[in-house]
Amino acid sequence: MARAISNVPQEVATLSLMVDVGGRLERRGSIAGQYCSLGRAFEMNVASASAGYSFRPQLLERRARLQAAAGSVPTGYFNELIAEIDSALQRIEIGSYGLCDACHLPIEGDLLERDPLVRYCLPHLSQAELLAYQQDLELAAQIQAKLLPPRDVGLENWDTQYRYVPAGAVGGDYCELIPLGDGNSLFFAVGDVAGKGVAASLLMTHLSAIFRSLLLLDLSLVDMVSRANRLFCESTAAAHYATLVCGRATSSGLEICNAGHCPGLLLQRGATQRLGSTGLPLGLFCGGQYTVTPISIGAGESLVLYSDGITEAQDPAGDEYQEERLITSLRDRFEQGAGAMADAVMRDVARFCRTHPPVDDMTLLVVRRRG
Repeated sequence: MARAISNVPQEVATLSLMVDVGGRLERRGSIAGQYCSLGRAFEMNVASASAGYSFRPQLLERRARLQAAAGSVPTGYFNELIAEIDSALQRIEIGSYGLCDACHLPIEGDLLERDPLVRYCLPHLSQAELLAYQQDLELAAQIQAKLLPPRDVGLENWDTQYRYVPAGAVGGDYCELIPLGDGNSLFFAVGDVAGKGVAASLLMTHLSAIFRSLLLLDLSLVDMVSRANRLFCESTAAAHYATLVCGRATSSGLEICNAGHCPGLLLQRGATQRLGSTGLPLGLFCGGQYTVTPISIGAGESLVLYSDGITEAQDPAGDEYQEERLITSLRDRFEQGAGAMADAVMRDVARFCRTHPPVDDMTLLVVRRRG
């Protein structure tokens, strides 16, 4: 909203809007006020169109499934559900879907993901609806906490440390550290599921379950990522996807696969190497192809994976933390171990942001070769 108003020239913003009323001119607000109203209406239309584009296929699928099950539910209940879905589809057609019936502002995306039929934003939910939403948050937070690995997982050749800070009660970042059956190898991953809140946390839980199941099959890394992509794609809505970088640490070195995620950082003595994406995010195309990159890493050197909540963290002026500062912070603690590196980054991000609240989840994983 502020951007729309700030584009009004100062000499125009101060002019009054004159209206012909019965042959005489009367002041009716300012031209800047008209700009504000037009800008607000435009933003609301864009928000509604975006929500409608995302949720219309889901609503149509719900309607088809409901009609297929018509004989198994009471007629009155069936008619109520059909009416709710048809009302939502009608709101998409007229451009009001995703806008609160009470204040006409966009409904929170997390609420729509949770229930595409919702008609009110968070501040205008009933007490019963608000309580149910809070209970969902608490349950999602408990599930997510139990899925997170220990902060430090160590093997004979490897030290690991991760830090996970969700932007809200729950987050959509994915972090995994799982020792493998031979006792000398480790599977690790950092991902970022599209969306926020409860819906994103549930998708993260789903992604974790997929990888934990596939790890039991002793697949190659490229086969595991390909199968995970296909399973995630087939079992989630079209708008859902996840960026991911994962890998294996063995006695001979590392191998990683980056599916549309932030580049991994290989911190070597005297050099830092960026390991960019070699495939599309999971969930976009069922037949996505992925490649694995082998990495030679020396004693005392580290691979660092992170989510964009760190590099895109903002200070009060709106400036971003960025990758260069992340690398500097890591290098300052290069000789002090995985835990010192992880803690240094999180402290530096907090200093940088100061009073600016986090807008995205932050995850950092350090995999360091002992020596």
